[in-house]
Amino acid sequence: MSIELARTFVIENEWYWRITENASSFTPGAAVRDFLAPLAKLGKGRFELLDMMADDEARTLSFRIGEQTTDIHLSTGGDRFVVNSFVGDVNRALSVAKAGVALALIVPRRYELRGALFTEDELAALLGDPILLVPTTRASWRSIPS
Repeated sequence: MSIELARTFVIENEWYWRITENASSFTPGAAVRDFLAPLAKLGKGRFELLDMMADDEARTLSFRIGEQTTDIHLSTGGDRFVVNSFVGDVNRALSVAKAGVALALIVPRRYELRGALFTEDELAALLGDPILLVPTTRASWRSIPS
């Protein structure tokens, strides 16, 4: 599947390595700064993502999409697991808000990490494609302790 880069946002390259090497560095502040804030810009015209707040000490963050406020408590463990769970939580919030899109982290070029918005059908078509990093259902990721 060819992906228009205009439908994506660049995520700091270091996150590619942290996620794939299963570091333990994903914080609520990083979630807001590196993932939600760029997502808000990308989503303009489709949905409004507002009121983003992070508490690194409590490992919580909150944001609002439309009228729906979402509170997330980040689990501890490897970034691979925590980021996958975070993206799942964001996608549930997008679904409840009836945004019509879902967030995914893709690797369109070697070692390049981008956030992208897809319809649910487009995202389902990408499952199993190596371009899709998160969300994942890869058995190998589930078997690695986090």
